[in-house]
Amino acid sequence: MNRYFALLLLAVFVTSLAPMALADVGVTDKCQEEVKELEDKIRENKDDYTAEARTKAQSQLAAAKANRANPAKCRENLRDARQELRDGKT
Repeated sequence: MNRYFALLLLAVFVTSLAPMALADVGVTDKCQEEVKELEDKIRENKDDYTAEARTKAQSQLAAAKANRANPAKCRENLRDARQELRDGKT
């Protein structure tokens, strides 16, 4: 019987954590929103940047997405992506 309750408690605990794990970064950090906005900007203004600049910026944005738990690193990747786009403006 104790094993049943322990398993039930574990199931409740795990299912309560799932929404938090799938959610975007916390309320105070807008880095992931800015990543999405910059991706949209690159897609819409494709002709404004060289292919190399777009590739490097997309690489930095992918790293920023991976750093959703570390807002400081996310911002650093976002800054680097913007710099790549500035350097590769046509």
